[in-house]
Amino acid sequence: MERTQRWLCSPAFRGFLALGIVLLTAACDSGSTIATSKLSQLVLTEQDMPGFTAFSKGPQVRLDNQGTVRADASRYGREGGWIIRLHPADSTKTAGPLVVESRADLFKTSDGAKSDFAAYRVLFSRLSGEHKEVAISGLGQDAVGVTFTQPGGRTLRFFRIAWRSQNATASITVEGFDGQVSQDDALALAHQQEKRIEGA
Repeated sequence: MERTQRWLCSPAFRGFLALGIVLLTAACDSGSTIATSKLSQLVLTEQDMPGFTAFSKGPQVRLDNQGTVRADASRYGREGGWIIRLHPADSTKTAGPLVVESRADLFKTSDGAKSDFAAYRVLFSRLSGEHKEVAISGLGQDAVGVTFTQPGGRTLRFFRIAWRSQNATASITVEGFDGQVSQDDALALAHQQEKRIEGA
């Protein structure tokens, strides 16, 4: 018993334990790589959003990222991307999200996804006009969110959330009238999409 206690308190055991934690963390982060064949399943669908209809969906094209730090379609070992845009089937609706964009990108490795997530951070920091970062937790391995408004006849509020899960990056953009759409709306949709990614 005394020998066991000495071993548990020894620097050698503490080093062994620290190594185990590092290896376990790495294993959890690398996980099973999401296959490219699953790409179209990593975004929201009309079934996820009753009362909404898609007006654009399919593989991402150059225009979807044109003029941004994520414009290079082959960046960081990227293997492809998918996108869907939805709006309420009832065109008279004014409360809640009015436009939702859900997108996902897959990379050969989680390192590629980490680099793309860093590019999202840069992209969000360069948004024109006044914008502020919002706290995001419990979403993927890394997550960031921003909100901003677009003035006009009636001010529009936007929430953009991006995150990384294994070798994928994903994002949600939610648009609605200021005061009629919330961060909680955007977070609920992001978590719904994350469930799709986790199940891929």
